Amino acid sequence: MGLLDLPAPLYTWLDAALVGVLPPLARVLLWGALAGLGSMALYALLAPQGRIARGKREVAEARQTLDQHDGSLADAGPIIGRMLRLSLGQVRLTTLPALIASIPLLTLLAWMSTAYGYRYPEPGETPPVEAQPAAWVAEWVPQADPDGTPGVRVSNGEGGSTDLFDLPVPVGVLHEWRWWNAILGNPAGYLPSGSAIERVRVELPRQRFLPFGPAWARGWEIPFLTALLAASLGLKIGARIQ
Repeated sequence: MGLLDLPAPLYTWLDAALVGVLPPLARVLLWGALAGLGSMALYALLAPQGRIARGKREVAEARQTLDQHDGSLADAGPIIGRMLRLSLGQVRLTTLPALIASIPLLTLLAWMSTAYGYRYPEPGETPPVEAQPAAWVAEWVPQADPDGTPGVRVSNGEGGSTDLFDLPVPVGVLHEWRWWNAILGNPAGYLPSGSAIERVRVELPRQRFLPFGPAWARGWEIPFLTALLAASLGLKIGARIQ
């Protein structure tokens, strides 16, 4: 697990509690709304609302003064400089709170991509499997261990070495551990270090939540982001968050 994956067990537990209460699309919308409300509320808590509001008024006053200026450009220099300093001050006040407030959202996005991204094939479905380098031959295995977990079998195509990798979660890429996995891990696990197999890719079927639109737009992303934006903007406007 990477750092962004640490809250994943909590998300999984909460989502499991909702399975018998809400259908999948409603759960996606709920997660999006909670993400929007939570991120915006955390930003409001961290950002100095009074100073930001005062800074906005000062920027507006400086802009109005510049609009009313009727002299030369050289004479307008101090006004322009003040407006730029005030604008940069606003950026300084809001950047760090916005970054911190985005961290819970990133952890949720990482979990959503696994929980609602892909699914295992139905019985009889055989997804395409590709291994790199291309000399390796890969195939889908519906049951890779006694527990019934599916996986992939990779061989060198010459009747020699054969490796069997299970997929404990429906994630379609296996690779060796890289440094960025300390931040965002691969929930399906990793190939052995130093393996001659560089990567295994399985074209797992995507979960679909919308009954309309092109196939790429029927996943969790559009309803999740729509609910997130609606909830965060609603809270920002309703609570007058700067």
